[in-house]
Amino acid sequence: MEVFAFIVMIVLITQFFDYRKSMAKLNNKVSEVNDSQVQKELENVKQRLAVLERIVTDKNYDLKEELGKL
Repeated sequence: MEVFAFIVMIVLITQFFDYRKSMAKLNNKVSEVNDSQVQKELENVKQRLAVLERIVTDKNYDLKEELGKL
């Protein structure tokens, strides 16, 4: 009976570590997806900032036209 309990414990411990390993891989994938989304959003913000800087610094710039494009 003790041998059976020992085998069950080994199986449970193995399953637990497999589960943790799977969760770590999944968390890494989620982080990669989030990072790529953040990079896309950052690029979008940079482009909009460049437009706003041109609006502020260029005296001959048609403000209404550019704001309409945004």
